[in-house]
Amino acid sequence: MPSVPAAQGLRLTRRGGGLLSAAVLCLVAGLVLGFPLLRLVAGAAVAVVVVAVLSCVRRVSIDVHRELVPDRVERGDAAAATLTLTNRSKRRSSGFTAIDPPTEEARLAVPPLAPGASKERSYRLPTQRRGVLTVGPLTVRRADLLGLVVAEARGGSTSTLLVHPRRHRVGVSLGAHPRHHHEGVIAPRPMAGSTDLRAVREYVLGDELRHVHWRATAKTGRMMVREYVDPAQPRFTVLLDDRMDAVDEDGFEAAVEIAASLTHASAAAGTQTRLLTTTGLDLHPGGGLPGSRVLQDALCAVEQGGEALNPEVLVSRCDHGTSLVLLGGGFETAFVGALRRRAREMTLFDFGAAGTAPVLPGVTVIKERDAVVAAAAWNRAVAA
Repeated sequence: MPSVPAAQGLRLTRRGGGLLSAAVLCLVAGLVLGFPLLRLVAGAAVAVVVVAVLSCVRRVSIDVHRELVPDRVERGDAAAATLTLTNRSKRRSSGFTAIDPPTEEARLAVPPLAPGASKERSYRLPTQRRGVLTVGPLTVRRADLLGLVVAEARGGSTSTLLVHPRRHRVGVSLGAHPRHHHEGVIAPRPMAGSTDLRAVREYVLGDELRHVHWRATAKTGRMMVREYVDPAQPRFTVLLDDRMDAVDEDGFEAAVEIAASLTHASAAAGTQTRLLTTTGLDLHPGGGLPGSRVLQDALCAVEQGGEALNPEVLVSRCDHGTSLVLLGGGFETAFVGALRRRAREMTLFDFGAAGTAPVLPGVTVIKERDAVVAAAAWNRAVAA
């Protein structure tokens, strides 16, 4: 269990510094003017400061256990931390203030603790902004009764709260996926476990022997194998533009919220879901709630900036036959056209202030700056 070490950083407060300065003045005045009373007052003041220092020097041995409930939360939802502080020394500890960054609410007054005794305190965590919030390490602050000296010790571990983007209710677009294995273009990377027979072809190095078609082999005199693919499984890809100059901060946050909403809805529906960014993030954890969790964790940490990838690289990362969504602003017409040729269907969300998204055949364009309005527009397009 992480513990807070001995006091680190002993300092005088303003009151303590003022008292010590007054003691020096009284001492000088007493020596110059020959007043013993002033010298006595100076000595008493110095003695008070020394006692204050000694009262704060004593070691504080506190074990710290912190629990975040929950450890993942949507922006704006409630989250709390619970601190359990245990006195692990053999002596009674003095009272202290426990400060647990980053929130000001985590200034907890802890009374004196008997040996082995524990005190539990809870406080709310700030979730107004999306991101990765580091909680801790704990700071133990002790002061004397007169407030002349303060001693601080910092220690213990840190905890991480993931503040996910706010998600909006959106429908799932599966696109016009083929009903049979012989329809449409085969993706260059078929999904593992495909069981749909596409064709019988000649054996090439690397094919599995268990797929050998013996009857066709005997008839043709060449080794023939069954080719299995599964083009009917839906794929959904979101490309988020995280270049620094693509959109402003408000537009980027709206784009991230739509990305979180769409990837969650798609993965939760069992669709093979992929998240790309223009600066290189590439996640395709698959479908289901575990896949959605991976995507939401990544979106809570994504920020604008970084060097953008070559457009040809981004185009190559988009699967053939996927339902593709572009989020951001400032996409070039040639780039959008190249993506459209790979996608089964395509939607472009333009969050730029100018609203200059390219208009191409077969590309649905949604020009809305607000995430709620953009989600409603998406739902209308899906329902149409």
